[in-house]
Amino acid sequence: MKLLKFSDANKQAKLGQIKEFIPNANIHSLSLPSGYTCPFADECLSKADRNTGKITDGKNTKFRCFSTSTESVFPTVRNQRWHNFDLLRKIKNVNDMAKLINDSLPTKANIIRIHVGGDFFNAKYFNAWLKVASMNKNIIFYAYTKSIKFWIDSLNGDGLRIPTNLILNASRGGTQDHLIDEYNLKCAEVVYSVEQAEELGLEIDHDESHAIIGTKSFALLIHGTQPKGTDAAQAKKNLEAKNIKHSYSRVKATA
Repeated sequence: MKLLKFSDANKQAKLGQIKEFIPNANIHSLSLPSGYTCPFADECLSKADRNTGKITDGKNTKFRCFSTSTESVFPTVRNQRWHNFDLLRKIKNVNDMAKLINDSLPTKANIIRIHVGGDFFNAKYFNAWLKVASMNKNIIFYAYTKSIKFWIDSLNGDGLRIPTNLILNASRGGTQDHLIDEYNLKCAEVVYSVEQAEELGLEIDHDESHAIIGTKSFALLIHGTQPKGTDAAQAKKNLEAKNIKHSYSRVKATA
């Protein structure tokens, strides 16, 4: 039986910092092809060709998904994510999909990031993760998502209940942002500067603490390779000139 491929995230710069607030953390992640599995992406929509890695941005793209850039550069990353998507999309029901995910979980992991790349591509897949989290109460699962409708369906009783060990963070910049405001969901917003975050009244998440243990909405500094000549590219250049590299500082979340 073929299993899904998880990535050991303990040595990744940002995810590795989780150990500063959860000392015994053993972190792994599962990803899917960026863009291709993001049905509600808009301002960040971009895709790396499965074979060549060439990036195509969406018609409304304001900032390129950082994960697409990674897939473009590294064929091994691209191949792993397509392997996962190929297995999952062949499955016809929630229970079988949940079984595949559960059977594939790394044995020592106690924190799982659902999607460094990709998103919940349909309701069946979203509900499969709810089942997996319910079956593994000893593991913290967390995700950023623009698939807000699936989340709302669960809140309204039209889907499975969201277990307490699954932490969801709405990701602004999608086609369903209005639901974030309507339901007052905790969310993450990409900003181009520290000053912009301050103007919005958002703390910047530098180490995933806001995403995992914080209860308030937060900001993420623009990161990843951005298209030349865009505001996003200039913002990233400005941050680098100030020696501000992405979201890696020591600021922790507050409840």
